[in-house]
Amino acid sequence: MFPSSSKGRKKRRRTLLSRILSWMIVPLFIMWSIGIVITYFIAQNIANAPYDRTLASHLRLLRHEVEQQRLHDGVRLSESARTILEGDAGQTPTIWRILDANGHSLAGSADLPIPENWAYDINQIRYRNATMQHRSVRVAYVWGGRDRDGVGFLAAVAEPSEARATLQQEILTGMLTPQLIILPLAAMLAGLGLTQGLEPLSLLQEHMRKRKPSDLSPIRDDLAPAEIAPLIAAMNNVLKRLAASLESQRRFVANAAHQLKTPLAGIRTQCELALRERDPALMSDSLHQLQVGSQRATRLVNQLLLLARAESIDDTVPRATESLDIRELARQCTMEWVQAAMGKRIDLGFDAPEETLPVFGNRTMIREMLNNLIDNALLYTPPGGRVTVRAGGDDEHITLEVQDTGPGVSPENQARVFDRFFRVLGNEAEGSGLGLSIVKEVAEHHQAEIHFLPPGNHRDPASGGTRIRVTFPRDYVPRTTSL
Repeated sequence: MFPSSSKGRKKRRRTLLSRILSWMIVPLFIMWSIGIVITYFIAQNIANAPYDRTLASHLRLLRHEVEQQRLHDGVRLSESARTILEGDAGQTPTIWRILDANGHSLAGSADLPIPENWAYDINQIRYRNATMQHRSVRVAYVWGGRDRDGVGFLAAVAEPSEARATLQQEILTGMLTPQLIILPLAAMLAGLGLTQGLEPLSLLQEHMRKRKPSDLSPIRDDLAPAEIAPLIAAMNNVLKRLAASLESQRRFVANAAHQLKTPLAGIRTQCELALRERDPALMSDSLHQLQVGSQRATRLVNQLLLLARAESIDDTVPRATESLDIRELARQCTMEWVQAAMGKRIDLGFDAPEETLPVFGNRTMIREMLNNLIDNALLYTPPGGRVTVRAGGDDEHITLEVQDTGPGVSPENQARVFDRFFRVLGNEAEGSGLGLSIVKEVAEHHQAEIHFLPPGNHRDPASGGTRIRVTFPRDYVPRTTSL
């Protein structure tokens, strides 16, 4: 059963422009909606304020007129008061009404709505919206007036709300029309500005598309704005590490091909000789040489793999470390080489204090480094010679030292012996020239230093040969990852 097309399609990723616009436009429209509501109430207050002041003025006029009369004789407004309340021609007259303390109408329009329970706050003008004869009206009333006989009364005036609504609509139109024009224009200009602002990213994208797969050169930081300069720097760092990794692989393949040709050719030659020989003794000698050649090739491959693995470790990535005792590790490695030293009639010794010598590091790498130092010393020390492994330290450093009584290394060759496949001319000892290269790589990964020291020591000042010391800082704590 085939999956549905909707499930098979990959989810389309949103562009950076759409993300920015969504975070800008959506909040902008929300704020605009809130602004409309706020504008409505502001327009309502603005429209009510002048009309309420006029209504309050009419209410005070009515109250003053009533206070000059006796309520039980009826209420008769003066000519000037009637003129003011009726307004000019074409205007809607102000409706008025007088009530006693019990809510009984004494004069004016009986249809004017009055709240059933009004507040008896003296001289406090109150406003309310009401409906009168199916029309919306605005009512103002005040308690506390007294006629000439001292009788209290409630005065109320009202006027239709059409004029207020018209003014409110005009205010809203005047306030919202610019917003309706400016908001879409602002959104359009924001989109245009973002499009132009993100144009350098498009140029950078086009530049990256045109690069060849083998081009690992740094990206030009002038192709994009300063805001993404850290991103370009990070990408250049990745490209640099990738180039180093590819170069390391290339060197490994080239070195492996170059170095394996000789032992593989020897193995092939010995195989051909063994196949042609009929004499068991000669055949056994060829098989023995075949075994030696295969061992040499195996050792070479192992060293190449270890060197490639040490080179591929990124200093920015943590590696697997632990607190280990250099003294105990050196003692174990020395014991593993005793049999090989006895086979070559070499005196292999170990010298270290009784105290522990703690170092943070990768046990496997440090062990392989020490094995290569011992192997190199045994390889170049003639029969009857001595090789001594030492461990020591002080308050700031931990040291590993391997000394032999071989031919030694001249000062001009001491810097070159750590190069790959370097062999001192005139030396017939077997070896691939990778041992000290591995030592250098491991030491660098542990922030350790390598030094050639004078071969003499306090026990045997006249001893010759080579003396190599690796110095670890006590306070160096590498980060952790697997090797």
